[in-house]
Amino acid sequence: MNQDRPPIPAPPESAPGNGPQPTPESAPNPSGERPLGVNFDGFAKAVEDAVNNGREDAKKLFEDAIPKAKEDISKGVHDIAYALAYATAFTGAIIREVAPDSLVDGLREGVSAGQRAAEEAARNRRGKQDETNDPTNEVGSVPV
Repeated sequence: MNQDRPPIPAPPESAPGNGPQPTPESAPNPSGERPLGVNFDGFAKAVEDAVNNGREDAKKLFEDAIPKAKEDISKGVHDIAYALAYATAFTGAIIREVAPDSLVDGLREGVSAGQRAAEEAARNRRGKQDETNDPTNEVGSVPV
């Protein structure tokens, strides 16, 4: 006895469940119309407008920020110079009042000597520059 089952015949193509299944793009919506697909035109335009507006806004903010930054930097430099000058003057005044006379005299003499040495070095430097720029100077010329 043969216990093999007979093959099941394939249903006809017109039967429900056979044939192409509708996709979300091709499925009818409740109004009965088929959508043509998702339209990204509005989205693309919105992104393009956002980028252009953002670029213009950033450029305007940057142009407005430059003068403000210069003003802030200038104020910062002023404040630093003020603090240094104040600290120097205050420290000098305190040292003059608190320090013994020998220390004050030594500082005064050291400052005076340093200023004289700086002036002498500047005079020597200017003198050497004048000698090298003098057209009548024959240093380095070869007699003919």
